[in-house]
Amino acid sequence: MAAPNVDLVLVVDTSDSMKNCFDQLRQHLGSLLTPMQGSVSKVRYALVGLKATKNSDGQIVYIVNCLRGPWDFKLYDRSPNDPDPRNEYFTENADDLKNSLALLEPSGDEDMLLALDIAADLPFGPVSNTKRVIALFSDERFENGVSGSESNAMIPALREKLMARHIQLFAAIPEGQAANDLAETDRSEIEFIDGGGGLKSVDFSRLLAQMGKSISGSSLQAVSEPNYTRALFGQDNWRESSGLFGADGV
Repeated sequence: MAAPNVDLVLVVDTSDSMKNCFDQLRQHLGSLLTPMQGSVSKVRYALVGLKATKNSDGQIVYIVNCLRGPWDFKLYDRSPNDPDPRNEYFTENADDLKNSLALLEPSGDEDMLLALDIAADLPFGPVSNTKRVIALFSDERFENGVSGSESNAMIPALREKLMARHIQLFAAIPEGQAANDLAETDRSEIEFIDGGGGLKSVDFSRLLAQMGKSISGSSLQAVSEPNYTRALFGQDNWRESSGLFGADGV
């Protein structure tokens, strides 16, 4: 039997304090890959970086960056019968991911449950030959994001989506009720860390090596993928013109 593939999405808080996290992820990415050598066929990478700011009217504006720059809404414009768009969101070149992390500009606030939902909607490879993984990094509790505790109501639906899509979730985030609830998702591994400081207290080499070992030791979910609900936060209907999404420098 051929070795499986891995589709790995990094979901990063790109708010004011997080530059240290970007630098550490770039520096220690090899610690994640080393334990997987020989046990997987190929690794593909994707990126979802999210921050929130306010425009001159005081309205919250979300800024989302993916592997190849600002999010362009094509993810939700396509029907299930459209051609395979995976190469628009994933790459096999680790340097592409490192370069994208280097270009992130930290500012503003966070809303990481929304970021997780966007990542869970990405076009992962088939469950028959692909281990699907999301790794989320934030130095603020989910409840401290711009949506506050209101977004916690989405956690049961997020858990259902992650399990329906056979996504293995890793997270490094301060402890809170929302993180504890999300930790109940099958196969999830959440490391509770000190808040603030761009995860300066985290040993990224150890954390990423631990993730790599867990991914390499996990089994494929050799079942079909059931229907799931996309865009739990309604982001499929958002456009830059709506004022809800923008680009750096808004």
